Amino acid sequence: MQLPRPSLPAQRHRAIVAILAAALAGLGALFAGDRANPVDGILYDLSLALSSHRQGDGGEPVAVIALDRDSLEAGDLAVLPRALMSPIWAKLVSGLAASGVRAIGFDMIFEFSANRFVGVKPDYDHDFLVALRQARDRIVLGRSEKALPANAFWVAAGSDALALTEFTPDGDGVQRWMTRDFRIDKGETVPTMAAALIARANGPLMPSRLLLAPATPLEAIPTYRLIDALNCLDRDPAAARAAFAGKIILIGTNLAEEDRKRTPDRFMPAPRERTATAVGCGLLQLGASDTASGTTPGVFVHAQTVQQALSGNLVRPLPPVARAIAAAVAALIGALMGFLLRPPLAALSLAALAALLFAAAVLSLGFGVWFAVAIPTGAAILSTVLAYIVRFLVEERRRRNVQNAFSHYLAPSIVNQLAESEEGLHLGGQLREVTVMFADLSGFTALSGKVGPEELMAVTNEYLGIIVAAVEATGGYVDKFIGDAVMGVWGAPVANPDHAVAAARTALRAIDAVMRAKAEADARGKPGYALKLGLNSGPAVVGNVGAPQRYNYTAIGETVNIAARLEGVPGDYGCRIVVGPHTAEALADRFILCELDWIKVKGKEDAIAIYELVAEKTAADGAERAYPAQYEAALMRYRAGDFVTAEECWRHQVEYPHLELDRPPPPLVMAARCAELKSAPPEPWDGVFVKTTK
Repeated sequence: MQLPRPSLPAQRHRAIVAILAAALAGLGALFAGDRANPVDGILYDLSLALSSHRQGDGGEPVAVIALDRDSLEAGDLAVLPRALMSPIWAKLVSGLAASGVRAIGFDMIFEFSANRFVGVKPDYDHDFLVALRQARDRIVLGRSEKALPANAFWVAAGSDALALTEFTPDGDGVQRWMTRDFRIDKGETVPTMAAALIARANGPLMPSRLLLAPATPLEAIPTYRLIDALNCLDRDPAAARAAFAGKIILIGTNLAEEDRKRTPDRFMPAPRERTATAVGCGLLQLGASDTASGTTPGVFVHAQTVQQALSGNLVRPLPPVARAIAAAVAALIGALMGFLLRPPLAALSLAALAALLFAAAVLSLGFGVWFAVAIPTGAAILSTVLAYIVRFLVEERRRRNVQNAFSHYLAPSIVNQLAESEEGLHLGGQLREVTVMFADLSGFTALSGKVGPEELMAVTNEYLGIIVAAVEATGGYVDKFIGDAVMGVWGAPVANPDHAVAAARTALRAIDAVMRAKAEADARGKPGYALKLGLNSGPAVVGNVGAPQRYNYTAIGETVNIAARLEGVPGDYGCRIVVGPHTAEALADRFILCELDWIKVKGKEDAIAIYELVAEKTAADGAERAYPAQYEAALMRYRAGDFVTAEECWRHQVEYPHLELDRPPPPLVMAARCAELKSAPPEPWDGVFVKTTK
């Protein structure tokens, strides 16, 4: 449900808050940078798993040869410490070079040369050093920030063959960004493994920062066991050339206990082990090395970087300006939700907005763009909360001020409705369909001569309180107190299509409550009041009247004037409640009414029909139901000028429901009038009674 339209000052407050929230969100997004926070990291990784993002050309330009557990336990490798595996590496490098690979990278650091080990031949590493020299235009050796390969290997491969194997993960520990180079403590700039391999292969310049965006799990990159690769190179060089020619080869471990990284493919299903169809020498393409760990061997991070850089499968963050605009728009939408919607609907709308932003992030990957949605989503949520805080601190304060101002002369329920909007807090009014009641406490003048002023005021306020409670119970409001009389209105300021029904119920309840209070007071010998009411329905201008410095919310017009005149009519006819013709028409289906007479009230030229309100049909007894028909039979003879018959009918009417009244009831009042008229019939006779007093 939408809230009522706010006032102009409230609109200005809301606009200022919304613009401020949008500006702060935009600035925050502008300076936040593009390194993933934990929330954006999770959403990005999920997006990769759900998206078939843009693929570059180039097939599979990279392969991995893995030093796995099976290789370490096979043949000659089973008896060789890893520090003495240089003959194995020599054979591998020579075979790969002969197979036409573009570059070879070792994701490991050869810190020690076996030539210096005690008990080992001085030229133990000779073959590996020769292989490095012969393939030095294609070799890249790994180093860390503080650890370098042994000098012999470095010299053999060349001073430009070293590349950094380390990288820096995001704050959540996931490796998503790779750089082209890295500045170490000494101020030296060292290329990363992927950048060095691409340079060795004469490929395009790697971007300075590359966002990993695998289309498949990293370990789906073609991967072969070291032992299988050695066997294939030895037994079937042609098949080895078919498998490795033209590719960049990375050599590293895929052991479960070392060099494992958390990578953005973590939500993708792990690849299964399968046989490579393009290879005929028994090479087995491996699947995931350790599905239970949730990590990936570090060598695949380098391999994925090389693959993306060479294939053109690049994903770039949304530009800072666009990122700031997205956050500002989301914050603006969130603020509007907070100002315009109820909390449950606002929460649902925020959830829908978050889902929409995430869907946009998934779709944007198809166009090579990473849309980080955590800041826009957070901005929408925070701005919604801010809007509710502003509403509470500012607009609730305004509401309380309005309530305090109005509660002295309006019913609390009406005050609450008006407090939602300040539209009613200005001079002027509008035309509305209303029912107006004037209720008068009978006996005020007589009572004022019997009791002191303090007791008179206390008794009067007690009975006025009974009337006010009855008015407010049906959604009306007490417009004003006029001495011992009360003016009530239904249908304004809050519209009520059943305003006449509500007013009629109030009248019956007020009569019942006042008469019971008077009976109790009489039984105790205390002073009390009776009550008579007039109701009239129709159009009236409702609003504030007065001066700019002081005004009153009220209703004015013909409908109100006639209601005021009807207040005195019950005393003329010996009844309690008289209603005008429009009110009677609105009540006919639900209430028992008795047409009393045609009258001209003071100040009006046209006659109107007046009706006695007897009871609500659902609660009426037999006497109340029979009364109107008996009265109407006499009224027809009266209007026809047959005063004798009319008098006889009214004097013999026995079904009158309110015999406890302290005055003659309407049938006897009309019978007495007929007795006067039959002695001197008026000429001409129109059946209209002219009321000369108010």
